[in-house]
Amino acid sequence: MSKQIVYGVSILIIVTYMLLRLAPIDPVERRPGTGLSGTLTKPMDLDWSALPSRSKIYLQTKTWYGIPHSVTTTTIVDDGVLYIPCGRCDRKRWPKNVTRDPNVLLKVQGKLFPRRAILITDVATKHRILDARHEGVTLYRMDKPAH
Repeated sequence: MSKQIVYGVSILIIVTYMLLRLAPIDPVERRPGTGLSGTLTKPMDLDWSALPSRSKIYLQTKTWYGIPHSVTTTTIVDDGVLYIPCGRCDRKRWPKNVTRDPNVLLKVQGKLFPRRAILITDVATKHRILDARHEGVTLYRMDKPAH
């Protein structure tokens, strides 16, 4: 292989990587995206009561390789607190990303909300929010970020 081909391929890989890191591509239904587009809000405590439960929103996580990963997900609102359920988490990338770095972005009605995804491990809380029919579903609470 000539040096020019190697150089050209290397440049193409670098440009593609930078575009995927910087250019937002929102997810569409089951197709994941990269970074989310929208207006970034200040980190703040929020009462999510106005958001109907089972609303579809977008969730962006950080990957180990630096390109954001975003998905369409559903919500549960309980007493003003926002939760995101995850069924079959072992087959999805975003929960693994959240385990590594719980700082996420939520896109709700065109606005981006920095949040911290907290895994709910308390069985009583999970059953109260999900009810007993949802055994095997993982639940995350979306808190204000720590920083």
